[in-house]
Amino acid sequence: MGGRVGLFALALGFLLSTGCGGSSSNDTAQLRVFHGAVNAAALNVLIDGSIVAGNLNYGAATDYLTVKAGSIHVQAVPVGGGSPVLDQSVSIAANAHQTLVMTGTNSSALIDGGTTAVTGDGHVRVFNASNNMGSSDVYIVNPGTGLSGATPVTKNLAFGSDTGYQTFPAPGNYEVFMTVPGTTTVDLATGPLNLAATSTNQTVVVFDSALGGFTYILLTDQ
Repeated sequence: MGGRVGLFALALGFLLSTGCGGSSSNDTAQLRVFHGAVNAAALNVLIDGSIVAGNLNYGAATDYLTVKAGSIHVQAVPVGGGSPVLDQSVSIAANAHQTLVMTGTNSSALIDGGTTAVTGDGHVRVFNASNNMGSSDVYIVNPGTGLSGATPVTKNLAFGSDTGYQTFPAPGNYEVFMTVPGTTTVDLATGPLNLAATSTNQTVVVFDSALGGFTYILLTDQ
């Protein structure tokens, strides 16, 4: 399935680091986990040894989970037993929202949200979690308009990278295309997606389909 594997967290900003900036023992944060580890069975997600989400299937995400701020021990263990797919300490700042996109055993960490709320604006980003697609040009366009005359929001988006949030009218619809770099040869087209006025931050995670080819999940960010 390709040799590039890792666990990636989606976000804007750099509020996650090895330190937590003096948060108290009562501070909390929000963590969401997406299972994109190809060939891994359903997983139980554990925080500091306790199961916080069970039977997470490939291609699915947990809701945001309330966790303590600071250093937390995150594990993803096959439901049927065996060695953890993920076993790592992660540092998360107080009040942060973080999404972990599991595609293997390593991780990097960034923060969800962080956009400026302006009436009538929404924000969309695309994350490349596909081991097999390779780098891709990313288009976010009005539905039904196609790619004729369109400009990529990001060229050569590599595995484990995101476009950053792009501003679009909300409420409204949009469509994401991933193409072979420098061409309009489409690897993935999402079809129309809705950006509601109450969902002003969204992430489209593109990953390898269990049936072959590529697919995506639409996540609403906080």
